[in-house]
Amino acid sequence: MKALVTGASGFLGSHLVARLVERGDSVRALVRASSDVSYLKKLGVELAVGDVTDFDSLRSACQGVDCVFHAAAMVTDWAPWSDFEAITIRGTENTLRATTEAGVSRFLDVSTDGVYALGGLRGRVTEESPLEERFGRWDYYRRSKVAAERIAREYLESGRIGVSIVRPGVLLGERDRVMLPGLMAFLRSPSAAYLGKGDNRLPYVYVGDVAEACILAATSEKGLGQTYNVASSEEVTQRELFLAVSEATGVPAPRRKMPLRLAYGLAFLMEVASVLAWRRVRPALTRFAINLIALDYQEDSSKAKRELGWKAQVSMREAIKRSVEWLEARPARPVGG
Repeated sequence: MKALVTGASGFLGSHLVARLVERGDSVRALVRASSDVSYLKKLGVELAVGDVTDFDSLRSACQGVDCVFHAAAMVTDWAPWSDFEAITIRGTENTLRATTEAGVSRFLDVSTDGVYALGGLRGRVTEESPLEERFGRWDYYRRSKVAAERIAREYLESGRIGVSIVRPGVLLGERDRVMLPGLMAFLRSPSAAYLGKGDNRLPYVYVGDVAEACILAATSEKGLGQTYNVASSEEVTQRELFLAVSEATGVPAPRRKMPLRLAYGLAFLMEVASVLAWRRVRPALTRFAINLIALDYQEDSSKAKRELGWKAQVSMREAIKRSVEWLEARPARPVGG
């Protein structure tokens, strides 16, 4: 199979490339001119310099491809809406348009469990759970991912291309530049605390296991037109996650609890302060981060197990260990770099 991976130098994208190479597939990696491609070069894959916001570069990258794995997105909860609109929404539209014009038969859209309505995040969440329709102020990441997924569905339902969608939980693992560094920054901050009681379950998953699910969904007949939740069956609480991060990094674990109502209020004030400062600094705590860490639910991944034969392989502690080892092995950045 000849595969194109967008967002190939990113967290999940780099794991997708690695897994495809292990399978013996031919891989073309879409990367921006400014991307760090050192890891991709070690894998020996074809690099296509371009951007999901540049349709012409996508048109060229999609030529001769059998399947597109679309992992590119604005991966943050704190940036101007114009960035989310350009990269996540229009970027998905551009990629789908270029893919269909090139005659590619399959498209894998990397979504998120963040598309589910917050009001329905209780107990076990299935693929049929309602999607969010009412977004809070500055809830741009979730809003853009819902919009991107709907575009992918429109292409599927119109018969223009075979689409599969994967909705991962909280990603952990090596080459993580967002989740673990964000947790460490929070634990070091004056706001550090267990959000609520700390005994809520949260749906984590090792990034390499997600890459495997994406490949299974995109290459099987059963996966055609389907959406899959992808999360580990291991039940992990917020407290267990914080303690594991603390043990692996040496950053102290919280010694107090913060009521959720107080946490949301504090986060909102921090967000307002950041907006007034023209978003020069990301708040130490955001309402999105609270939702990510403090809600009590599990993604039901039984459909992926049943139809794709997928099963998470890596435990939470092992995923954090790999992430920390990668962070510690990174070369020191030069002063001012």
